[in-house]
Amino acid sequence: MIIIVLFILILNIVSILLMYRSLDNMTQKEKLIYIAAGTVMMYLLTLIIYWISTRNIEITDVSRTGKDLIIFLFVPINGILVLPLFARSYSKFRDNKLSSRVLRNRGVALCLILFIILIIECVYFENIQKQVENMISEKNNKYYQIQQQALNSIANSTKEESINVNDTKSQSNQIDIETVNEIKSEEVDENNSIAENVAEGILENTDNVIVDTLE
Repeated sequence: MIIIVLFILILNIVSILLMYRSLDNMTQKEKLIYIAAGTVMMYLLTLIIYWISTRNIEITDVSRTGKDLIIFLFVPINGILVLPLFARSYSKFRDNKLSSRVLRNRGVALCLILFIILIIECVYFENIQKQVENMISEKNNKYYQIQQQALNSIANSTKEESINVNDTKSQSNQIDIETVNEIKSEEVDENNSIAENVAEGILENTDNVIVDTLE
C-alpha cells in the first residue's frame, strides 16, 4: 500500500514538473493556473470514466478503496500523456512560433488520443471491478461453505449425542424391566412356597383329624 501511494506521488510530481517546464514563457501565476486547471480536468474525466465503467457493478468497501487508488493513479498518467504536449504547443503559440490553425489541429489530435486512452481505461476499470467482485463472491462462498460445514458438524454431533442418550435410556429401561421381572419372579416363588406350606399344613391337619376319628 505504501509503495502504491509513493508511486502515485511520484507520478503527480512528474506530471506537474513536465507541465511547468513546458510553459517556460509564461508567468508563475499562469503556470499555476494551467497546472491546476489541467489536473482538475483530468480528475473529472477520470472520475466520469470510472463511474461509466462501474455503474452496473455493486460497490463495496473494497471497491471504494480501489476507486480512490485507481483515480489518483490515472489522473497523473493522463496528465503526463496529454497536458505537457499541449502546454508546449501553447507556449510556442504565445511566442508566435506556431499558428492558431496548427495549435487547433494539435489540440484536436491530443483530444482524440485522450479519448482513445479513456476508452481503454473504461474497459480496464470495469475488468478490475469485476475481478474484485469475483474475489469477494468467492470469499463469501467459502465463508458460507465453512459455516454450513460447521452447522452440519454440530447437527451430526447433536444427533450422535441424542442417539447415545436414547441407547442409554433403552439400556436403563431394559435393566429396570429385568429387575422388575426378577422381583416378580421372587414374589411368585415366595407365594408358591407359602401356598405349598399352607397346603402341607392343611393336609397334615386333615390326616390328624382322620386318624383321630378312626381311633
